Amino acid sequence: MRDEPALLLTKTDIAALAGVKRPVVSVWTTRYRGTDRPFPRPVRVDARQEKFAAHEVVDWLRDRGLGNNDALAEDVAIHAALDHPTGIDPDTGFAGLTALLCLAAHLGSPLADLDDEDILDEADEFDPDDDYLYREIADLGDHLATYARHADRMADAAYTPERAFEALLAQRFRIPLTGLADSALTDSALELCVRVATALVADERTVFVDPSADGSDLLVALRRVLPEGTEPVAITGRADTSSARLARRRLAMHKWRRHPAPEEGFGADFSVDRPALFLTQYPGPATRGASPVEVLTEIDNITMQMGRDHLAVVIAPAAVLVDALRDRDASAIRSGILRSDRLRAAIRLPEGLLVTRPGTAMALWVLGAADERVAPTDLWTVLADVGHRTLDHDTIDGVVSDVVASMGAWDSVRAHAFRFGAVYPTSRLLAEDRRGLVATRTVQPAGGGADVASRAMLLVDRVNAQANKVSGDLSLAVEYHRAKSAALPTAGDLVAQRKLSLVSGNRIDADDVIAGGQVRVIGTEELLGQKKIGERGVDRLVHTAKYPSSRYTEPGDLVFCTAPRFGITVDSDGASLVLAPARVLRVRNGTVNGLVPGLIARHLRQLAADDKPTGAIRGGRRWQDWTVPVIAPQRVAAAETVLAEFEVRRRDAQELLDSLDLLADTIIDGVTRGVLSVDFEHGTVPEEG
Repeated sequence: MRDEPALLLTKTDIAALAGVKRPVVSVWTTRYRGTDRPFPRPVRVDARQEKFAAHEVVDWLRDRGLGNNDALAEDVAIHAALDHPTGIDPDTGFAGLTALLCLAAHLGSPLADLDDEDILDEADEFDPDDDYLYREIADLGDHLATYARHADRMADAAYTPERAFEALLAQRFRIPLTGLADSALTDSALELCVRVATALVADERTVFVDPSADGSDLLVALRRVLPEGTEPVAITGRADTSSARLARRRLAMHKWRRHPAPEEGFGADFSVDRPALFLTQYPGPATRGASPVEVLTEIDNITMQMGRDHLAVVIAPAAVLVDALRDRDASAIRSGILRSDRLRAAIRLPEGLLVTRPGTAMALWVLGAADERVAPTDLWTVLADVGHRTLDHDTIDGVVSDVVASMGAWDSVRAHAFRFGAVYPTSRLLAEDRRGLVATRTVQPAGGGADVASRAMLLVDRVNAQANKVSGDLSLAVEYHRAKSAALPTAGDLVAQRKLSLVSGNRIDADDVIAGGQVRVIGTEELLGQKKIGERGVDRLVHTAKYPSSRYTEPGDLVFCTAPRFGITVDSDGASLVLAPARVLRVRNGTVNGLVPGLIARHLRQLAADDKPTGAIRGGRRWQDWTVPVIAPQRVAAAETVLAEFEVRRRDAQELLDSLDLLADTIIDGVTRGVLSVDFEHGTVPEEG
């Protein structure tokens, strides 16, 4: 068997592979020139374009710990497969690769052990009706052996055929796979849909139904949280398009037992005789250009197919589900769904959940069985609007809680303290149809007026105590000295003299940095004031297992960053993890050398205010050129004492400001809800509103 040509990468390819911007690669080639491990040399130059051996680049990136991609091996294998110079049609090659990976997963062994005829025989055995993979493998023709080797290489690099398949699908934006790319939801949107779906499903016999023929993202995300030992059943639409066949291969890869819909499709006669959850999204790969009338018609079809044990979770543009509709036909269909008493909850979601159209706001509908005990005049729906919030875990938890509550009977719904939602009479929504199904943006705190009053009183006590701490006089003796003018040393000079040390930041996976982690972190977000120090950290067990060689700060370390803006702080306590690209300047023997961390930080902040020319991206000076104040060693202790007192007072003042803000928010909330009234003349005793 003839060896295949080595994969070559341009600098643009390397940037895409490493997850960095193109100029970064040029910086690597110059910064590491002359070191013991320079950037690899190009192996070929075509029309003045340098090309590098992929395996050399991957080894170098791993050795240096550079880039933002932990899956270099998988992605290089994918580049090699998709960019192989066979002359075969790219769509045919992609379809063939996914089919071969699917076959390898079925076989549980490498494809290299089989010849072309054996591979086709195995494909025919697993897909006798040519439903999802036989045709794609046969279409590879004389190139079958080459692509089978590529599939094996991808599976080895990704450790399993399933992971290789998903890594290949992740290239949907580069290849491009237009339908899959344009319908891709963000991870947070998928998590929301899956969390809602799993919270509603209580019967292990539940069947999951996606009426679309080529959607698979939601079902794949759902499969990841379902127990591994189970064999969930999915019913999907029927079509013989390439995108529909790809979706069926993907579901097979993730061990879904798929039951095709009836040949007549999801018509009024379609029914499922067991608990079912309809889970679908718009736009899907085949419904990218669907009008509001078409989308609402499909959702209306779902409601007509739902039985008493059936539920539905639908995510679609807010312009279709909840916003005001100008199209009368679309408005009539939505009103009909509302009258059916199926729509239990409608939640407006934030923008940014549709990857290729981040400006499109999405919405979530949750539908259930009609409650025959409720009179038509008493019908209701829960509406919520979280369009102003980031769809983080806290918001998702609140939405899931509200949705679960909305599925109960009227008595339980009325008793529930909704986090984001509120109950709206259907008659009112129909009468105000021109406004859409948009709730007032309110966040209802748990508890009633007594809780708010108690909280306000405690905050008043806290504010008074903190105000007393802040109001004490500051005693400071100031003495004048005549001093000779002298040039200040630079940070670069002091590092060379070993009076300062430069310590690089740690490279920590962003997914491991979480709110409330026990090992405190300081990164650019803390340095630029976007987060408070102590808000984020790394779980101690995760840190021990994954980052045993990471470096901690020491008390008095100067933590700084230069991009995207200058930021600096003094870590007085130490024992923090500094996140790259932030770095540390460590004072060595400051009492002897006349270096005071707090003084240096204040001085550098003053310099930074005037250090960036108008229109420039970066400041005019590198960190090595920063001037550093040095004082007489005998004055170091006094300077440190004064700065420490300033820091204590600044911290007390900040706590007072934070408490005042919290008290104001609590009072405003109570007054707005009508459960508090306030009066400065008679103290702070709350009265009933």
